[in-house]
Amino acid sequence: MQEPILLVEDDQILQLSLTTMLRREGYAVDTARNVAEARLAILNRHPRVILLDLGLPDGSGFDILTGLSTEIDRPLVIVTTANDSPKAAIEALAAGAFDYLTKPINHETLRYTLRRAVSYDQLRQQVREFERLQTAVDEAQLTVRSVTHHISQVLTVIVGEAQLVREEVTDASLRGSLDRIVRMAEDAAQMMATLRAVRLFAPRETSVGSGLDSG
Repeated sequence: MQEPILLVEDDQILQLSLTTMLRREGYAVDTARNVAEARLAILNRHPRVILLDLGLPDGSGFDILTGLSTEIDRPLVIVTTANDSPKAAIEALAAGAFDYLTKPINHETLRYTLRRAVSYDQLRQQVREFERLQTAVDEAQLTVRSVTHHISQVLTVIVGEAQLVREEVTDASLRGSLDRIVRMAEDAAQMMATLRAVRLFAPRETSVGSGLDSG
């Protein structure tokens, strides 16, 4: 299933042409004709990729682009504009655009750019999911280490108290019971020590970042 795309384009003919082409490619396409409609679509539809025209009736596409810059899981924005100046392209990329296409838009170039954006976004989501799972594993490790440490302390107290009581009693049966308690507690303490030493529950070393931009 293709990721949802938002096409922000005020030219009705171009919007229809691009929408038809993209839907034939299998993309789920929503459209907006101005900044207000685009913001509403972003809020309600959560597109993963946005084709964004910079020249809109009620403002600039830069208003949308800069508004997305603080979002952690922001969509990838491919800017489309008739302005082919290097300055405009640099400004768009500096504002967080994934790529910059000038009009008239070559359909093959657009197809390639979209495939690249979708692949990048899927990889970005996989990295986030891995990080989420790694955080859950780290938290579980800390919990296990804390619990095993606490149990070991309790077992140490049990062994110490049982040994003290054993020294005070003379009944052979009771002394035998205390001996068994000490042995079982010592065995359990050894198992706790072994568990704490397992690499799975050892503190995780700080890893080098994946190098993948947060998008």
